Amino acid sequence: MKAVAEMAEARRADAQIAIDNQRFGAIEEFCDLASSYARSASEAAWRGDRLTLRTHLVQLRLTTQNALQVFNSLGKPAGAVE
Repeated sequence: MKAVAEMAEARRADAQIAIDNQRFGAIEEFCDLASSYARSASEAAWRGDRLTLRTHLVQLRLTTQNALQVFNSLGKPAGAVE
């Protein structure tokens, strides 16, 4: 029985690693988008374009919130103590 439990735990750990890898990929994409929105906001501010600046700042905020939400859903690092 102990061997079966160990195999099940190893499978759970492998599944968690795969899920976290997908989440890290999503965070990377959100950060790329946030970088683009920040650059666009900066350019809009330089031009004095309030409407476009607000739009990009809202996009930046939402993208950052989404990245943090995904980050908070990551599993505990290997060896972490609860």
